Amino acid sequence: MSKNKIYPFAVASVRSMENSLMTKQKLMQMAEAKTVEEALRILSDSAYGKTQIKDVHDFEQMIGNHLEETYQAVAGLIPQETFIDIFLYKNDYHNIKVLLKEEVSKESGKKFLIRGGTIPLETLRKNLRERNYVELPNISGEAVEEAVSMYAKTRNARYIDTILDKACFSTMEKAASKLENPYVSKYVQMLADLTNLKTLLRMKTLDRDFQVFQECFVPGGSISFEVFSRAFRSDSSVAVLKETPYGLLCERYMEQGFTVFEKACDDYLMEYIKAAKYKTLTPEPVMAFILAKETEAKSIRIIMTCKMHNIEAAIIKERVREAYV
Repeated sequence: MSKNKIYPFAVASVRSMENSLMTKQKLMQMAEAKTVEEALRILSDSAYGKTQIKDVHDFEQMIGNHLEETYQAVAGLIPQETFIDIFLYKNDYHNIKVLLKEEVSKESGKKFLIRGGTIPLETLRKNLRERNYVELPNISGEAVEEAVSMYAKTRNARYIDTILDKACFSTMEKAASKLENPYVSKYVQMLADLTNLKTLLRMKTLDRDFQVFQECFVPGGSISFEVFSRAFRSDSSVAVLKETPYGLLCERYMEQGFTVFEKACDDYLMEYIKAAKYKTLTPEPVMAFILAKETEAKSIRIIMTCKMHNIEAAIIKERVREAYV
């Protein structure tokens, strides 16, 4: 993709689509709702309301349908380019994990599959079953085979997740390097770093062995594995990490627990995404809109799930992610 290409129509279109994003105020109204049914009514008054459901427990269907519609609309704005795919690879790899677990467990994973990847579900299912990786060019066949082999040896589905997560980030990193777009490259790098930081904290909180962290470590970030190795073995991970670009983030939030730190990482990424608001002709606003929608969906899931478990509004509001608008 040329560095000099401009996309005035795509940017103008996505600016209009931004009106469908929920504001932080609207998300807080959902969080403050007295019941989960009331929260669902607020959600139904938004763009997610195109999908009607009879049971509040089916709210995920509303989210899934709306995200799929978003992916299709955004992809249609710049059909000749492939840079949008970089943000959809995670959906492809998610579906591969579901299908492999379905294969080994003999239990249907249909409800866990999501649309919006670069590969139609039917195509993915057929070619994965046949192990026809030629028809799945953006999927690492080696990683799939390794995941299947490790499961056969250990009977532990964790390896399906960790091996394919590594492959997903590797695919994103390679694709980003070809785009010659600093915004995308920086996003992929930050996503890998933040993923590894969250994994570090989770593993230490759960008192897991270093080997488990090593298996979960994903490529593509700016923080070396050696730094993470020292942070894991140190009595103070924060002290080791303070010299990294995320030093202040770690100092402020890492010792407050995983839930707080996870939200802080998501908000940190959102601040980067918001920088695209000031672009007028380049594709950054198009990509930012996708990421904004995904973050919005995450907040909605948090709110609805918490409401179903009768968690207090004050606690829910603390967990709601920063909004793009």
